[in-house]
Amino acid sequence: MIYLLLTILCTTALFVLFRIFNHLKIDIFQTIVWNYVICTLTGFAYQYELLNQELYSKHIDTVIASSMVGSCFLPIFFLAGTSTRLAGLTPTTMASKLSMIIPSGCAIIIGLAPFTWFQFGAIIIGIAAVFFSSQTQSKASDTPSGNPYLPWLVFITAGLLDLAIMYVNNRIASEESVGLFSIHTFAAAASWGLISLVILLALKKITFQPKAILSGIALGIPNYFSVFFLLKTLNYFHHDGSFVFPALNLSVILLTAIFSWTVFKEKFTTKLTIGIFLSITSIVLLYLNKA
Repeated sequence: MIYLLLTILCTTALFVLFRIFNHLKIDIFQTIVWNYVICTLTGFAYQYELLNQELYSKHIDTVIASSMVGSCFLPIFFLAGTSTRLAGLTPTTMASKLSMIIPSGCAIIIGLAPFTWFQFGAIIIGIAAVFFSSQTQSKASDTPSGNPYLPWLVFITAGLLDLAIMYVNNRIASEESVGLFSIHTFAAAASWGLISLVILLALKKITFQPKAILSGIALGIPNYFSVFFLLKTLNYFHHDGSFVFPALNLSVILLTAIFSWTVFKEKFTTKLTIGIFLSITSIVLLYLNKA
């Protein structure tokens, strides 16, 4: 259970850190770029002894597929950071965590999973939860006016990314190549990020922030270990994703809601409260469907 707790804490930390960086006026884009650099370096350092030319030759398809998936990480992560800053911590977290219903719904449509009313109900309730949570924003004095469309974009893009990862994991990657998949996903995101950063700096569209490197380190460490501890959690529970993912997502939603209310003083209106309740209901239904 300790691995599950650590996964929850690391994942929650990502959303909370976005909120803190906004308060400190740190550039989100530069932070995310350095975050992926740190994730890549951490991955190479941790799995250095397992990497060799034979492994790369045998699983070059995994390297290519993971690089393609990783190329989508930067814009989606940047969108999550922007949504957290403009729409609020709780609506963004809910949208990100409820995006799991997109791959679940696609699995039903293409016949990879049987249709059940529990799952159908969870999908409908999940969409309603995102709707209610995106209709309001924090009334705290230090929070800008919300954008109701950003949580929806987070919901859709995060869901499509999960769908892509699910496809690569099922059709291309293997247990032996999991390390390559994680490393080169982060490496691709870091590469595109550094290229974009250099171009923007050369065109003087942005100003380099040394403190963004520090915030990238702060974000990159929990970002990498959120994946590392998730794999440990899945191993501990014998890869029972029907328990792990609902428990993880529900806990992250509740923890970020608590942080929003107690630390950042985000005001919970009636609509946002309804959205939180519906999100919990959706995830519980998904768990009961798999139980």
